[in-house]
Amino acid sequence: MRLLTRLAGYVPTVVLARRNVSRATARSALAVVAVVIGVVAVGGVGLGGEAFTQNQLEAYDGFGGVATVSQLDYPDDGAAEPDGELSEQEISRLRQTAGSAAVIPVVRPANDTVRTPDGEALFTVRVVSMSDPSRFYELRSGSFPASSARAVVVGSRVAENNDLAVGDRVTVSTDSFTRSFRVAGVLKGQGFSDPLSADRSVFVPVGQFDDPTYDEALVQVDAQEGSLDETVERVETEFNSRDRSVFVDRVSDQRDQREETFEQINLFLLGLGAVSLLVAAVTITNTMLMSIAEREGELGVLRAVGYGKWAVLRLVVVEATLIGVVGVAIGVPLTLGVGAVVNYALLGDPLAFTQTGLRYVALGAALGLGIAVFGGVYPAWRAATREPVEALE
Repeated sequence: MRLLTRLAGYVPTVVLARRNVSRATARSALAVVAVVIGVVAVGGVGLGGEAFTQNQLEAYDGFGGVATVSQLDYPDDGAAEPDGELSEQEISRLRQTAGSAAVIPVVRPANDTVRTPDGEALFTVRVVSMSDPSRFYELRSGSFPASSARAVVVGSRVAENNDLAVGDRVTVSTDSFTRSFRVAGVLKGQGFSDPLSADRSVFVPVGQFDDPTYDEALVQVDAQEGSLDETVERVETEFNSRDRSVFVDRVSDQRDQREETFEQINLFLLGLGAVSLLVAAVTITNTMLMSIAEREGELGVLRAVGYGKWAVLRLVVVEATLIGVVGVAIGVPLTLGVGAVVNYALLGDPLAFTQTGLRYVALGAALGLGIAVFGGVYPAWRAATREPVEALE
C-alpha cells in the first residue's frame, strides 16, 4: 500500500480524486458495492455455468466412439420415428457390418415397474437391460452381476431417493416376467445428460429375458482399431441404401447439442447478470452527480485559478475509475471464491477452473471497470462545462 501511495503521489489528479472519493465514504461505498455485485453476477454465473456444463457432459465420457442405432418406425402420417425394435437377426447383421466394433444391444421393456421391498412402486424409474454396462459406467459400490444372475444394478438417483443399498431387494415387472432381484451394485452419478438415463434406471441382466427384442444398439469403436465415421457409413449403407430403416446417431453429436444448449442458457443468465452492471452504472452516475453538486464551489475555484475543462473532466472520470478499480479488486476474489464452492459441489475439485470460466471472470472485471468509467462520463461533462462564475455563485 505504501508503494502504491508513493506512486500515486506522482500523479496529482489521482491523489486529488482519491481524496474526493474518500470524502463521501458512504456514497462511494454503495457505488463500490454495486460494482462488486455486477462483477460477481457476471463472473459467478459464468463460472457456475461452466462447472454445471462440465458436470453434465461428464456423463458422455464413457461413451467415446459410440453411436446409437435404432429401428425406424413409419406411422400413418409417414414421418419416420426411431421407435421400432431390432430383432436378433438385425443385431447379427449389425455385428457383421460393424466389423471389429462392439455392438451392445439395449432392451427397454414396455410396461415396466420397479417396486421397493415394502411394495412401493417407483414410477419415475425405467428398466434397462444390456449385456455389459461396465463398458460405459463405473460403480459406486458393489459389483456388476453375471448375465444370468438374479441381481440388478441401480442408478445413483434410484438408490439415494429410495434408500437402496447393495444387498437390498427390488421387484421388477415387465410384459415378460415379475421377479425379485438382489441389488448387486450402485452406479456412480451420471447427470441427466447420460444417453441411457442411468441415474434413474435399474439395469437387469439380458439373460433374464427369454426372447428379447431390442429397442436400440450401441456401436462402440476402439479408436486404435477403426473409425466411428467409417463404421457409421457402413451401417448407413447396409441398412439404408434402399429404404431408410435405421436411425444412426453419434453420441458425440448428442454431446455437442447438449453443450450448445448449455452455452445458450449460460449466455442468457449472463445477460441477466449484466443488468446488475447497469444498476451499478446508474449508482455511480448518481454518486458522482451528488458529489459534484456538493463541490460546485470547489470546482469553480479550480476553474478560476486556471484548471481547464479537460482537467476537470479528467478528475471526475478518475474518481469514477477509482470506484470501479476498488469494486473489481473486491469482486474478482469473491467471484473466484464462489466458483471454487460451485466447483467443489459439482465436480469435487474447487480448483477445476476452465479457460472459458476464467474468461467470464475477466469479462466481469472488464465490464465492471468499463461501467464505472462510463458512469462517470456524464457527471464529468456537466462539471467541466459549467462556467466558473456560475459555480462560484
